[in-house]
Amino acid sequence: MVSRHHSLGFRPGLLVRLELLQNGASILFAASSDPLGDYPEETRSGKGFHYNRGQMAPSKLIAIRSSNLKYSMSSQPVVSVCIPCYNGAEFLARTLESVLAQIFTNFEVVLLDDKSTDATLSVIGTFTDPRIRLIRNEQNLGLALSWKKVLSQSKGTYVKLLCNDDVLLPECLAKQVNALENPSNARAVLAFCNRRVIDSNDEVVLERRLPFPPGLVKGSTLIRQSVRRGTNLIGEPAVGLFRRDALNKTVMWDASNAYYSDLALWAQLLRHGDAFHDPEYLAGFRISRGAASTRIGFGQAAPFRSLARTLRKDPCYRISSFDVIAGYVLSFHWCLARNLFINFHCRRAARKQITALPLPGRPRSQHIDGGPEVSERQLWPAARQTHGNEDFVAHR
Repeated sequence: MVSRHHSLGFRPGLLVRLELLQNGASILFAASSDPLGDYPEETRSGKGFHYNRGQMAPSKLIAIRSSNLKYSMSSQPVVSVCIPCYNGAEFLARTLESVLAQIFTNFEVVLLDDKSTDATLSVIGTFTDPRIRLIRNEQNLGLALSWKKVLSQSKGTYVKLLCNDDVLLPECLAKQVNALENPSNARAVLAFCNRRVIDSNDEVVLERRLPFPPGLVKGSTLIRQSVRRGTNLIGEPAVGLFRRDALNKTVMWDASNAYYSDLALWAQLLRHGDAFHDPEYLAGFRISRGAASTRIGFGQAAPFRSLARTLRKDPCYRISSFDVIAGYVLSFHWCLARNLFINFHCRRAARKQITALPLPGRPRSQHIDGGPEVSERQLWPAARQTHGNEDFVAHR
């Protein structure tokens, strides 16, 4: 269902915005044109979500700092959003929609297709935004090598790695760029946020809050605590934005340890600086039957233990034998709990999809095309979006 309306009273022209900086100071910022880009008039609504960039409260819209004005005239993008894809046709449209809906508009999208066998390339072909670049592997490289390749193609000052089924809130890039641009966060090579877990129907099933205070967190502390607690405390790739100059200093992580490639990447980056923690929920991590974490299943504990042993050898992180032993024990418990949680919600989402299917002689369920108002927790994009003159529906 697609409806059109004017979401906010903002119009192109003279705008005055209030920017709240990390140190508590504020700046009135004026410009002759909207530095955040035009707000789309489209509202996508349906079961389990209600997403519209323009419906955000004005207090949540942050201004791009005046130093970013030069970026609008630069030939190089400020941010590279790198999306490795493999058989991601089911959710890729929703991922791209969430990226293209960012209020920070100076970015490129680098898509790498790892020899997909489904309709991934057809989905990409429905998007005509000039900021999108597509790279195709001649043969399937696998997750870790594809991550490395797509990151190597980035041109932006900052880089975000995004899986082909996860999503971003509209203010995600703006807030994370603002954090890394703040002089008081000069030591930070990574900005990361909280995220919500969503299912295949875009319903929020879990809100995960990280056990770190807002602001700067020492890089070695993040990695040591992750090892001790037996899991990746920072989060999946969607939560992070990092400096490309720090990325250029990293070395290739173990390609055979695909499940913890994200924690291995964070560890490599945080050898060169600290991290900035934004406590807001700015990203969504999707669980589904086809997700890589679901396919690995109960084999998740072994890759973590292998990575913990590798990190223990690096004195940069100051990881003790106790940290490794504790991580060994807890990794199994996390693996069990994670798999039970994912399997439960995947089955639950599948049952809801079946009951929502129209039967012969019976109209579609009201909660699909005309249901009640949804809660604030249900805020992820629908699969339906208009691209050019073609109305595209991502098949679930």
